[in-house]
Amino acid sequence: MKFTLREIGPGVRLHLCETDKFKSLTCKAFIQQDLKLKEATSTGLLPLLLRRGSQRFPTTLHIARELEDLYAAEFGSDILKIGERQILEFYFQMVDPSLLPEGARQVKRGIETFWEIAAHPAGGPDRFVDSFFDQEKQTLEQDLKGLVNDKRSYALARATALMCQGEPFAIYKYGDLDTLQHLENSDVYHHYQRLLSAYPMDIFCIGSNLTSLVDLLESLLPPRQEPVELEPAQGVKVLEPKFLEETMDLQQAVLVMGYRTNCTYLDEDYYALLVANGILGGFAHSKLFVNVREKASLAYYVGSSIEGAKGLLTITAGISGDTQDQALEIIQQQIHALQAGQITPEELYQTKRGLISAMTSVNDNPAGVIDRNLIGIVHGQMRTVDQVVEALHRVQHEDCVRVMDRVQLDTVYTLRPGPKEGADHGEN
Repeated sequence: MKFTLREIGPGVRLHLCETDKFKSLTCKAFIQQDLKLKEATSTGLLPLLLRRGSQRFPTTLHIARELEDLYAAEFGSDILKIGERQILEFYFQMVDPSLLPEGARQVKRGIETFWEIAAHPAGGPDRFVDSFFDQEKQTLEQDLKGLVNDKRSYALARATALMCQGEPFAIYKYGDLDTLQHLENSDVYHHYQRLLSAYPMDIFCIGSNLTSLVDLLESLLPPRQEPVELEPAQGVKVLEPKFLEETMDLQQAVLVMGYRTNCTYLDEDYYALLVANGILGGFAHSKLFVNVREKASLAYYVGSSIEGAKGLLTITAGISGDTQDQALEIIQQQIHALQAGQITPEELYQTKRGLISAMTSVNDNPAGVIDRNLIGIVHGQMRTVDQVVEALHRVQHEDCVRVMDRVQLDTVYTLRPGPKEGADHGEN
C-alpha cells in the first residue's frame, strides 16, 4: 500500500493512502523532537492532559459523548521513542464516512474533532486546567515509579540508560521523576504550543475519498513558524565493554547485553543486519533460542532485537542468578558463530521468510500500515513494503557475516535477586 505525499505547511507533511480495504478512516499524527530531559518529561505529560478535555469538549465525558456520536470513533495519544527522537503520537479512527449518512459532513466533523482534542486542550490562554495538570503529574509519577514492577522492562531501561550514559538515547521516553517534580503548568503548555507550531509533523490518513482532507487539515493547522532542525543520532566508539550489576527483590535474574552495530537505517547493510539479528535471536529457530534455552536450559526466555535508528542490538534473557557466567559464554558463542559464517541455508531461508511474512502482514491493519513508516520519517527516507521485501530477498550469507563483523559488545547488565527494595546505581 502506497502513500502520496503533500506538503500542507512549513515542516508539515500529509501522507494519504487511498483504499477501501478497511471500511474505516484512520489518521495518525506524529510530532518529532530531539530527546532532551526537560522537554521529554513535559511531552510525557501531554497524552495524559489532552485526554482530559479540550476547548469544545471540556471533560472526558464530553469527549466520550462526541466520539460516540461519531459512530463510536476512537481517539488516543502516546509517546514513542525512535533513536534519539521523542515522538508525540495522536490516533483517530472512525467508520468510513462514505458508508454513513451525510458522509461529507461526517468526515468534516470527524477530522475537526480529532484536531480539536489533539490541539486545543482545556484551560486558560497560557495553561492547562490546574486541577488536570496536578492530577496528571501524579499519574505520570506513578507510572514512572511503576516501571520497576515489570522487571524485564525495567532491566532493559536501566541497561540502556547505563550503556548510553551522556547520550540522548539514555533518556526514557516519558522523562524522569526529578524533572517531573519541577515542571510548571505554564511551561508545559508553552512547550506544547511550540511543538504544534515549529516541530516536524507528519499526518497519515488511510481510507477512501481522501481528497477533501488536504484543504481541511491545512485549514486546521495553527500558524507555523520556521521548522526546527533536528539532530541525527550520536555515534559512539566502544573502548572496553562495561559490566554492570544491580540487585532487587525478584525471583530470577535478568541479563541484558547491549551491542553497538555501527549500522543504522540509512546504511546499505541495514537489511542484512535485520536478517542476522533474526538468525541470532528473533525467532524460535534462532541460535539463542535453540542453544541457550532449549539445549542448555539456561534461560526462561531469550531473544535479541535491533534499534535501527540508533544502531543498537540488544539481547535479553531471564536466567537463574548462578548461571550467569555460563549463559554469557553460550550467548557470546552465538555471536561469534555468526561472525565466523556459521549460518545454515535453512536458518537463512527461515529467517528471511519470517521477516517477509511479518512485513507483508502489516497490510492487514491500517495502524500497522502507518506505524511501519516511523523509522522512515525520522530518517527522511520512506520505503514501501515491496521495497523492503525486495531488500530482504537480496540478503545473502556473506552479507550477514559482514554486518555482524561490525558488531561490538558495549555493556553487560544484570539485574539479580538480592535483599534490596530497589536497584542500586550499578557497579563496574
